[in-house]
Amino acid sequence: MSKVAALLAAVVLFSSCKDGGLPGRICTTEARAGIEVDVRDALTGEPAAEGAIGIAQDGLFVDTLSVFPTLPPQGALTMVGAFERPGIYTVVVRKPGYREWTQANVVVSKDECHVITTRLQARLERGP
Repeated sequence: MSKVAALLAAVVLFSSCKDGGLPGRICTTEARAGIEVDVRDALTGEPAAEGAIGIAQDGLFVDTLSVFPTLPPQGALTMVGAFERPGIYTVVVRKPGYREWTQANVVVSKDECHVITTRLQARLERGP
């Protein structure tokens, strides 16, 4: 085995075992959202994330959810946040012209490599 091949094999072995992972498991490097919220108008079912503010809070930790970009003509639907952070969250979505939507006790867990995304459906009701 060449020195380059041996070095490459060692890098793969060590990267597959980080954070207690099992040997042979290779973790990817992208950051995964712990929380994903599909935001819709409760009456029409139309996407309603555009112009909304989303917050995920676990104790003192607070994260602002970002709107996941979509292409027109469909409006923005999904908000994401709590990247690579397990915990028990309260998730709030606010949008002008709608009542506040809240979901408590949202559990985000993790596996050997990443968080396991928890998906929520926020149906915003029109109101003051």
